[in-house]
Amino acid sequence: MSSSSRNRKDENKHVQLTSRQKVIIQILTKFTASRPVTVAMISEMMGVSSRTILREIPHIEQWMTQNDFHFIRKPGVGLILDESVENQKLILELLEVESIPKEYTKEERRRRILGELLYAEEPLKSYYFTSKFHISEGTLSSDLDEVGRWLESYDIRLIRRPGLGILLEGDERSYRQAIANVVYESIDESQIMQLLCGDPAEGELSVVHNRVFGLLDHDTTSKVEKILMESARRLHIQYTDSAYVGLIVHIGLAIKRIQNNEKIEMEPERLQKLMMLPEFSVAEEISDRLQETFHVHISRGEVGFITMHLSSSRIWPTGRQPRRNIDSINLRQLATQLIEQVEQKIGIILHDSDSLLEDLCNHMAPTISRLSMGMQIENTQLDSIREEYPEIMEATRAACIDILCPEVGIEEVPDSEVSFLVMHFGAALEKKLQQLQTISAVVVCPTGIGTSRILEAGLRKTFPNIDIHGTISAFRIDTKKLREQGIDLIISTVNLTTDYPWICVSPILQAQDRRQLESMMASLQDKKRGNPILQTNRQMTYEDIRDIAYTGSELLNLVENLRFDTLCAAHSRAEIIAKAGTLFADNDRSAADIEAGLYERDRNADTYVKQFHVLMLHCQTNMIDHARFGYVKLDPPLYEQGRVIFGALVMLAPETSEDEDVVAHHLIGAISSLLVENKTFLGQLRSGDWNGSRASIEAGLGMYYKQYLRKRIGVGGK
Repeated sequence: MSSSSRNRKDENKHVQLTSRQKVIIQILTKFTASRPVTVAMISEMMGVSSRTILREIPHIEQWMTQNDFHFIRKPGVGLILDESVENQKLILELLEVESIPKEYTKEERRRRILGELLYAEEPLKSYYFTSKFHISEGTLSSDLDEVGRWLESYDIRLIRRPGLGILLEGDERSYRQAIANVVYESIDESQIMQLLCGDPAEGELSVVHNRVFGLLDHDTTSKVEKILMESARRLHIQYTDSAYVGLIVHIGLAIKRIQNNEKIEMEPERLQKLMMLPEFSVAEEISDRLQETFHVHISRGEVGFITMHLSSSRIWPTGRQPRRNIDSINLRQLATQLIEQVEQKIGIILHDSDSLLEDLCNHMAPTISRLSMGMQIENTQLDSIREEYPEIMEATRAACIDILCPEVGIEEVPDSEVSFLVMHFGAALEKKLQQLQTISAVVVCPTGIGTSRILEAGLRKTFPNIDIHGTISAFRIDTKKLREQGIDLIISTVNLTTDYPWICVSPILQAQDRRQLESMMASLQDKKRGNPILQTNRQMTYEDIRDIAYTGSELLNLVENLRFDTLCAAHSRAEIIAKAGTLFADNDRSAADIEAGLYERDRNADTYVKQFHVLMLHCQTNMIDHARFGYVKLDPPLYEQGRVIFGALVMLAPETSEDEDVVAHHLIGAISSLLVENKTFLGQLRSGDWNGSRASIEAGLGMYYKQYLRKRIGVGGK
């Protein structure tokens, strides 16, 4: 066929290729009739499923036919582009014309790559990006490095895995925050308004659309805007311009994620606090309309996140301004007076709550603003609050009349506002009652380290009302000390001979273990309800300061001395133990001593953990002065008696005083519990990602230290 006839065909064709279809055709040109390419090969090269490729083939076939090229599908053989080398070059030239490739700046290209990854449903191959953006592997690697650094600030990891592709790993909340910021970094507020209104020139709007590359679309955002406008009119509220745009972007992105079955979760305690805000009722109103309009389910967590945006949006009643200078009022003093009066009325101490005073202070500023403006706001939970907390409702109403009304200059506080305050008092009361339902426990194993921490992590997940105070050795059970600490139960992996309440379970909880625990806990809770003990705050002592400083010092020492190594072609478990013995040894003698200790522990009780395919090698030894943790990766894995061993955790505790021994065991256990609590940690160890492993351990120990401080002196947060 002549060049002129091909040009005429090109002018008259009707099929518009997508970027994916163009990449597939580019792949086809690299193969010949004698060496055809299969759908599976293309799907592997592009990092998408074979079904996705098959959906694109009819369009490609039509484009080929319209351009007089011979494209053959041979079942069982593959896809064949039956054309000469010259014509294959012509196809590539036509694709260049077809695609009209855009010259991206480095920043635009990286933003596009980021957008593709954020919305990819499966890993993408590097070939996909190099072909789409016409860049080299080196350029792509540099782009991905930059994108990865940007994503790290949102707790999203960019993973490049040979044979699998490029993918992101993070929770849904992080994804949404990242996507929203991509939009804000791509276009400014005025351009977002152009996208919402759709009123600029077609070319100008197209630029806006291109920059957000489908993260926002006009149809979704216009419907969201209509819902917000209607809700604002019905509820007599208004937003600042920036808050209004932010709400539309947040809800528009949330709707798209929900439609893609990406759901967001919120911690129950955090959601409960948001439900106490008046903005929660507004969020419920908006959510009801969103469900009707988009035919999706809006979860309570989604309502909570909308509430967060509303609470930061300065919602004011239409046409009104505050008549009262809130800053002139001592909110803390007012909140303290409210707590004291409610306590007197209901006869229960609440001022020892760790959050009630702060929650009331945060809540009362907007409350006083609304009261001073005569603004009525609804609480959708008013009836249930009246029914559930009648005494607190009456006490809070009386306290508001005595304390808030004179301060604001009004005669009464509406029940809707009173009920929001009642929710804070009710939450503090529930927390106090929950303390009576919580069972304090310690976990025991033969040495106090190792599998007991796996058990501890499993208990935390399965029984949130069991408060684990740590792990101890079966040989060091001091019942007097346990009673002084208020421990209700010993949970052990071995049988014990003690008159203290105890139960024996498997390191990995089985159904029978869970039933026995539930029965034991019910019995202990009945006993506690008959003899309640209220905790009181205490002053920090010299002993507290000493122990906190020592624990922090040991934690830092452990992190600074982490060791990772690879053992090639291991033939037996003995070789693994021998390698583990050298990990922290200064000389042959100490290596032999550590090896003997690890071997003895493995001989007494099998250290293989089937669920993780690892050996948990641990012992106490006088060859070290501080707790040590390491990992030996096996390359290849070792197979023994139907088991596969990918590696070995190496956990060493020094033979020191009892208090120091406990600290070492707790720190080592906090790392081993990451196998259960951190889904990526085991994969990092297996793949030899030592930097990632180190980062996971640092994060896990940081969380452990916060919890330790909280239990020790009531600080540090969660």
